[in-house]
Amino acid sequence: MKNLKQLSAFALCTLFATMQISSADINTGLGASNGGAVITDPGAGFVDVTGVGTGNVGLNFDANSHVKWNTLNVDSGEALNFNAVNGANNLTILNTVNQGMTNIYGQINANSGIGHLIISNPNGVLFDGAKFTTAGDTTITTKDMSSVDINNFNPNSGSFSALKSNLWLDDNGNPDLVQVKIKDSNFSVGGEFNVFAPKIVGTNSNVNAGNTFKLVTADGYDYLLAGIDKPAENKGVTFLKAMNIDGNVEIVNNAGALSISDGTYIDGDLKAEVGGYGHILGSDTDKITVTGDADIKGHGQVLTFRDGVVDGNLKMSNDGGFVELKNMNIKGDANLTTTGFQPIEHKKYNHYVHVNGNTEVGGDLNIESSQNIHIGNYKVTQTNPGWDGQLLDGKLVVKGDLNAHTTGGHIMTTIDTSAKNINFNAEKYNDGTRDYGGNILSDGKAVLTADTYKFESDGYIGGLKSLNGVSVDKQVINTMENYTFIPADIESHDYLAINGGTITKLDAPKVSAGGNDVKVYIKSLNDVTVNGTNAGVVNMVAPDKQITITGDVHAKEFNIGDRTGTLKLDFPNRDFTTNYTSIKDKHVVTIRPDEEITYELANKPEVGYNSPDFHATDGTKTTYLIGPGAPIVPPGPTPPTPPTPQAPQNTNPTDNGENARNLMTQWVPEDVTAAPVNTPVAFAADLDEDDIYGPCRKNVDGSVTVVRAYPMAK
Repeated sequence: MKNLKQLSAFALCTLFATMQISSADINTGLGASNGGAVITDPGAGFVDVTGVGTGNVGLNFDANSHVKWNTLNVDSGEALNFNAVNGANNLTILNTVNQGMTNIYGQINANSGIGHLIISNPNGVLFDGAKFTTAGDTTITTKDMSSVDINNFNPNSGSFSALKSNLWLDDNGNPDLVQVKIKDSNFSVGGEFNVFAPKIVGTNSNVNAGNTFKLVTADGYDYLLAGIDKPAENKGVTFLKAMNIDGNVEIVNNAGALSISDGTYIDGDLKAEVGGYGHILGSDTDKITVTGDADIKGHGQVLTFRDGVVDGNLKMSNDGGFVELKNMNIKGDANLTTTGFQPIEHKKYNHYVHVNGNTEVGGDLNIESSQNIHIGNYKVTQTNPGWDGQLLDGKLVVKGDLNAHTTGGHIMTTIDTSAKNINFNAEKYNDGTRDYGGNILSDGKAVLTADTYKFESDGYIGGLKSLNGVSVDKQVINTMENYTFIPADIESHDYLAINGGTITKLDAPKVSAGGNDVKVYIKSLNDVTVNGTNAGVVNMVAPDKQITITGDVHAKEFNIGDRTGTLKLDFPNRDFTTNYTSIKDKHVVTIRPDEEITYELANKPEVGYNSPDFHATDGTKTTYLIGPGAPIVPPGPTPPTPPTPQAPQNTNPTDNGENARNLMTQWVPEDVTAAPVNTPVAFAADLDEDDIYGPCRKNVDGSVTVVRAYPMAK
């Protein structure tokens, strides 16, 4: 009986002590210079507190607990420890603070029995030079959770969607949104690390999240409701600067600006959605790095990713403005998308895709835009009156395919671009008043390099050039900024340059809405084959190289420029005529659709033969032949060397003999005779006279050719 009384007394003492703890404030002795850390209600699962006054305080729990604080601060050199005891495991410990901002300069730790540690302070939370270590999940929020029942709390129920947007003073004493700020601190979180606040700032800190580092600024629009100007681009509502993050990052920013800068390193995936400006900006020396995939959605005017590395795939989409990719290295595929349409009269950012600087994509690059697409960039120096500026340098390398499609704009290329296959499709858009875009354009200098090309346009395909004193740069800027539709503006046309290959699709209207021929202008720097066309007037040139037209080709006409070395039309019964310009005399020769023929240079010196002003070293002129191919030496013994042939007599009084004289002044190898033999016939391109009679003998490449004047009917 005595023992029973003693046990009862002990039990009463324990109960009394617990009542004292729960009913009286406990000053932990932490954060003395910041108002102290005072527990006003330690919660039902609270066991005891240790180390009060030592600077190393332990709070012990054996069940879920809602700990209510008057103030919660930890100074540098101090530590606050949350411990699960008595075998408890996977506990949820909610800490709510009702006075002042929480300032953590020291350490916060939680052992493996704490499954979820939550700190809630509607007045803001600052970690400055802090160290935070937990084994489970962690949530830092400015939501007022003082009335939450911890035993019926579901952290995934969406209870963080409404966040109180009190104001605090920033470092310069200016009013700012209440925020969670992490500065010069180190976080090691074994599970998910969640931060929910109207504004989240992380600078020069390390975060190791075992799962995901999630940042939600659900009520960022309260910046405007509070009467504060929209934050500057470098003052984002979600702001990460020089952060080193180990784990996946997920950002939800329904309004306001997102800024990731200064070499932030994410060892994982990046998933972000931003309602305002979205700026992910590195530099030459401090690249933004994402070792996994990056998926970024924008609903504001600007969404940019510059000077970065993405080891996986990149997706960027914006339904509120433009998307920009600059100086990027993407190891996987890249997909860039804009949706919606913004009339230019609204003076807002249009739904425009820029790919500029020096960018490399290891896989495919797919661009889908509702307005303009510009591979390249420009600097605007004047907007009123008129637009002016200068084009900027760069280079785009795509190891896979480059696919660009716009439903209401131009596709403009002003930097050299290479890919395995290049597919451009530009559709025009009419808003009931005017046409927008629909052209495939270049500055006439940028070169496209690919194995195959597909060009589909609702308007002109080609380059822009200087016109009436207006520079190419200004032409490009005005065309892109004003979404000018170019149906048949022949005067300002230049060539779209490609570096050889095969054009498998070349589709454009035959005539514009005004009834004018729609033009296609393409220049190839190497041999090119065209085997798929449905267009109007196609103008092509391949300086010193060969153009082959074959396959499923339909057009009004092909015009082959006067610097093309060889033209091959290897099939009859075409539905278009071909006009070939002789370099020698600029005479345009029309090839009928039923002619199967090759035009090529007969006398080819090693260099310079395709230049209009070329002259042989001995002062003679070059003569260009039109024929079915190079002559063939007939079989049989080598004929005896005949006497040196004399120039043929001109028996036609209307013929001045120029054709014969030009041919006979060509250099003839000494070991080849000029006797007539049975060889394929070639035809002289010198068509000054229609009636030239008599054969004209000429050596070509060591063989003998019989020559007579064009046309072939003679």
